[in-house]
Amino acid sequence: MPSQFNNMPEIIETNQLFCFEGSEKKMEIDFRPIDGGDTDTIDINGGLRQYNREFWSDIVAILNGTILLADPQEKFDAYLISESSLFVYNDRVIILTCGTTLLLKTLPAIMKAGADVGLEVCWFQYSRKNFLFPEQQSFPHTSFDQEVHFLHEYFPTGRPFIMGPLSSDHWYLFVADFIRRETPDGSRKIVDRDQMLNIYMYGIDPQVAQYFMKADPLIIPSIFEDFSADSNNVEKEQTKELGNQSEFCATGDEASDRSGISSLLEHDGKVVHSHLFEPCGYSMNGQAADGSSYWTIHITPEAHCSYASFETNFSCDSYHHLIARVLEVFRPAKFTTVEHVDADSRIGIAGPVCPASLDGYDLAGRTFNEFGTKDYVVQMCNYVSKTAQYVAPPPPLLRAPPLHKSDSGEWSK
Repeated sequence: MPSQFNNMPEIIETNQLFCFEGSEKKMEIDFRPIDGGDTDTIDINGGLRQYNREFWSDIVAILNGTILLADPQEKFDAYLISESSLFVYNDRVIILTCGTTLLLKTLPAIMKAGADVGLEVCWFQYSRKNFLFPEQQSFPHTSFDQEVHFLHEYFPTGRPFIMGPLSSDHWYLFVADFIRRETPDGSRKIVDRDQMLNIYMYGIDPQVAQYFMKADPLIIPSIFEDFSADSNNVEKEQTKELGNQSEFCATGDEASDRSGISSLLEHDGKVVHSHLFEPCGYSMNGQAADGSSYWTIHITPEAHCSYASFETNFSCDSYHHLIARVLEVFRPAKFTTVEHVDADSRIGIAGPVCPASLDGYDLAGRTFNEFGTKDYVVQMCNYVSKTAQYVAPPPPLLRAPPLHKSDSGEWSK
């Protein structure tokens, strides 16, 4: 039966709650000039950056999202969207979307946008973790098989991969590679030096999760055992788990500061835009110190399905220290890292190594895949906490609702 609290998930007799799919779908499309030129001939403000916010708003609308904030940087344009983030470079587009968004449906429109400014696709990647609630998804995302079938319509030679055990945490990947890696004399040329880190965290510390909720002790039921529709029981359990109401935050900036996210990035970059959703949830885009790289963090704090993600394309010799700093902030019960490394990047194809243990965590499994003739590698590692036990979320109550804007201008789920 419906809850008597306007801002609280519906609780029914079977003890089911609304569950939000925090794990992102990600798509990267890299372009090159159709005339055969190299990407470094594209003006830094040309190519795909010729398109304005209104154009990208139309693209984001296709996946059922909305642009919240736009921030043009020197070398790329960052957009914080209602369902995660969009980054536009002169020669590539990177989109991350959570929930039940229809990310792949934006592909034909983005490919056409590239063609209209004289660009063609030279590399494509679609990836995602296994969903917690796959039954919530709609075409073309109801299964990886369906996603692959959809993508083969555009990239018939693209290859699908599954990394990790199907019985637990695994990662889906689809790659279409058309990069020219040889010079006319047959020698290998340096094409790219990209590297990327993703961290997918589950069961984040409840005390940390509070920072990503609005200041209301009845936002989200956070103890999922023995719930009933009785409001007194709900309030009692909420108070016991969440503690002092002062731990809640009112703005994205406050959540960034109090959670430790701002200090996490202070040595290598900065928070550019952060947003705290109503009644809960958090998204952040940041810029790395080198001016050409981004950070992005997205958080679903509801304790029965809590999740946080961290991604950056920041270039460094090793991500180990950065991973450790991220874990200090969120303290998850388990997490997955994915590193994508080009051969000519600072890490290099021999560099990605999963430590047998990180402070407080044990390695549960590692999967490594080498692409082409050692052109780039992808490594996925699963870790579990030595002390905190991960509790799988309950079956979802209903499909994730789209975000909407209230009369006061507040975005909410």
